[in-house]
Amino acid sequence: MRSNQVHIITFLFLLCVGVLVSGCSNERRLAKGKPLKNRSAGSILGKYDDNYFDFEWVGMKLSADVETPEGKRGFKANVRMRKDSVIWVSISPALGVEVVRIMITPDSIKYISKIPNNKHYFLGRMDEMTEFSESEITFDMLQSMLLGNPVDLDFQRDKFVSKVDDQQYALISKYNRKMKKVVGMDEKQIQPDDSLEIDATDKKYKRILRRSDEEDLLLKRYWFDGYTYRLMKTVFDDLYYKRSVQIEHRDFKEVDDEYYPQYTKMTLSTPRETSFFEFKITRLKRNKAYEFPFEIPENYERKLSPQP
Repeated sequence: MRSNQVHIITFLFLLCVGVLVSGCSNERRLAKGKPLKNRSAGSILGKYDDNYFDFEWVGMKLSADVETPEGKRGFKANVRMRKDSVIWVSISPALGVEVVRIMITPDSIKYISKIPNNKHYFLGRMDEMTEFSESEITFDMLQSMLLGNPVDLDFQRDKFVSKVDDQQYALISKYNRKMKKVVGMDEKQIQPDDSLEIDATDKKYKRILRRSDEEDLLLKRYWFDGYTYRLMKTVFDDLYYKRSVQIEHRDFKEVDDEYYPQYTKMTLSTPRETSFFEFKITRLKRNKAYEFPFEIPENYERKLSPQP
């Protein structure tokens, strides 16, 4: 495994790092082939709250693949987490020899590259990864994505409209004034799977872009299963940087009365290229205390930047 591949895998891993109601239930409606009943965004999120994967400690074994314009490669990873505290990752290629060890806290990131002829380590801050990628990367995002919980969903701050999309509920974040001007329609008119295409040469878009920040032009969409209310898909449309992220979950499995998706796929798209990061959880243990060993071997070079 070449050194630039290690950096790509490390970086993409980091991006990469829902009541009883009157009338017929969704389960019975779906069984009869009837459409889902309309529900408010608050009702859907309230039902999802019962499906949030909660834990104090968790350990996982992953089998993952990364596909970029440079090619496709696979690796295996051991992941250990303590809630809101530490994410520890050991990455190995097919032969099973560790090549990268990563440890992340809410404020810091460090990793060790054990590649022959490229043995080095990096100690830095999470905001350095954000500056490097020109995209916000937080501890909570990584923790949520790995376990199938919603990424960047604030139950108190975010406002949504809800729509029925076949056998799922789609929540679409409400537009602000700048978003409406760029897209040309409001959140009630957009369909759940609509693609948001903009003309980057349009003078109005350029004028709004100069007066905006990233949050002004970010559209968030979440899909929940109409019966179980488990999170199935998330899409972020970033019109500020003209890129999108899609996260899909499937094959849910139970552990200690909690459900997690065994399979997750993340798609990163820009006008120039598309990359994929997908992984399968082959084993998961919940609420067993773990250690997070991270010892830097002697004679390893320190890198002052996360760049390759």
